[in-house]
Amino acid sequence: MTFLRPAYDRVLEWSSGERGLLQPVNDEEFRIEARHRVHFPEIYEPEVWRHVKARTGPGQVCLNIGAHMGIYALALARWTSPGGRVFAFEPNPTTRAALTRHVVLNGAADCIEVLEDAVSDVPGRSTFFATGQEGFSRLGASNPIAPHTAPLTVPVTTIDAFCASRGLTPDWITLDVEGYEIAALEGAHETLAKGRGRLGLIVELHPALWPEAGGARMSELFSSVGLRAIGMTGQTDPLSTYGIVLLEYV
Repeated sequence: MTFLRPAYDRVLEWSSGERGLLQPVNDEEFRIEARHRVHFPEIYEPEVWRHVKARTGPGQVCLNIGAHMGIYALALARWTSPGGRVFAFEPNPTTRAALTRHVVLNGAADCIEVLEDAVSDVPGRSTFFATGQEGFSRLGASNPIAPHTAPLTVPVTTIDAFCASRGLTPDWITLDVEGYEIAALEGAHETLAKGRGRLGLIVELHPALWPEAGGARMSELFSSVGLRAIGMTGQTDPLSTYGIVLLEYV
């Protein structure tokens, strides 16, 4: 019963002490704050998980954009060890605090850098609509499927600008930005071109949210860069149905 959950969470927090709750996710285990275990389910996007895990290796560089509480950031850090680097972008202060705590609990602070920036097509500052801890926060406009808290002004970077500033050539980009996929990818032309043949791209597409975010340009962008979307979560038409896609170079 949901009304008992807070009390149960407190018991779990107490019993796990400062080390965090050991939570299984697919074939891995992570230490997390017990009250956030709903965001670390035992079975999580298994097809995507297997695909990425099988293709990651030591020393790789990953951009985890829309990192939320860290499920993929922690996994990528583990799969690219030793020597891997994960840059976890999370503009929502509430979820970023949990993400940072999970990084510490898992001893991953040396390979995961948590960043407050949002990612779009133009660097600067913009309005960000946070939605508590549910993972529906987004730039530019509130998410129609979730109420937002007070809008925030957040720093914004682009994938190209960030990679240039750090001298990075990423091996993986995972992207979940609640409908602003087109803007984030339009700010990555140079990175996408440099990564041809080696860059792994996993993107959660939200076509229902595209009209207000310029998503009609998505197919044009894919054509110009030489990418195609392959559904990984059962979509027959990835550009019209919500789901996670692999962006493959053609």
